[in-house]
Amino acid sequence: MYCNNFKKASELWVAGKRGFVKESSLAAYSLTIRKHILPRFKKLDEITPESVQELIDSKVEDGMSLNSIKAIVLVMKMLITFFEDEGWIESKVYRLRLPQRKKRTDPQVIPLTEEKSLIQWLRTHPTPYNVGILICVYCGLRIGEVCALKWEDIDMQDRVIHVKRTVYRVYVADRAPQKSVLAIGTPKTADSWRDVPVADKLAKSISEILLDIAPGKYLMTGKSYPADPQNFRNNFKRILKALGIQPRKVHSLRHTFATRCIESKCDFKTLSSLLGHSDVTTTLNIYVHPDMSQKRRCVEKMVRGI
Repeated sequence: MYCNNFKKASELWVAGKRGFVKESSLAAYSLTIRKHILPRFKKLDEITPESVQELIDSKVEDGMSLNSIKAIVLVMKMLITFFEDEGWIESKVYRLRLPQRKKRTDPQVIPLTEEKSLIQWLRTHPTPYNVGILICVYCGLRIGEVCALKWEDIDMQDRVIHVKRTVYRVYVADRAPQKSVLAIGTPKTADSWRDVPVADKLAKSISEILLDIAPGKYLMTGKSYPADPQNFRNNFKRILKALGIQPRKVHSLRHTFATRCIESKCDFKTLSSLLGHSDVTTTLNIYVHPDMSQKRRCVEKMVRGI
């Protein structure tokens, strides 16, 4: 049956994707369509290489980041392929121009003096949320992973944290006025299912909060429901402000963990496993950025051998 209504056609595409992609990905696709694509296209016959390029150019003018624009283009391409396969639009070649990538900025890493100050404060204030921050510091977990930890995920006998799930917010198109709900799902990739060792410095803090948490309950809340990542971010923000530390995202703790591991001569394969990356090249591309002192030592070492 022929369809020319973009909204209806895109809803059919989303419905067809359900069960084949993660619910969080499906939510992201739906949000991209609603916020960025539907305002531009009402009918399928409005889709042309020129009109799609105009959509891209308008996002560039709005100052949208390259990664966000690429996400829109990805969804748009999947929709176009679906519409073409259904015979609703004519197959065309789309040679789209994307903005040039700006100079890469290195990941945020907390200076060692500030990190020590943060750790000292967290140890003397062992609330569940504060211990969660310590877990990010010493284990490099993602914010969704630490919010999803349960009592049974912490093996204090073998000193291991089992990362089995993650918490995230999902956009719900048909629910008003609430636009998103908290969801629990599997880790980001298959390799994100992992066991992370608990350092002695962290074990004591975890043990203190485990005493007040029953089996089956979530570590951050002590309840049958997980912590909201936004509440976790707010707690982290308040602590940094109170300590006079420059504001940073919670994810900076993961970057800092990786940096400290590299500084400690941890091999990249082991670090990749600790971080839950599917490929060691991901670790190298994101976290391994030698500073000038490291570059200088490398050159001097090379020169001595000539």
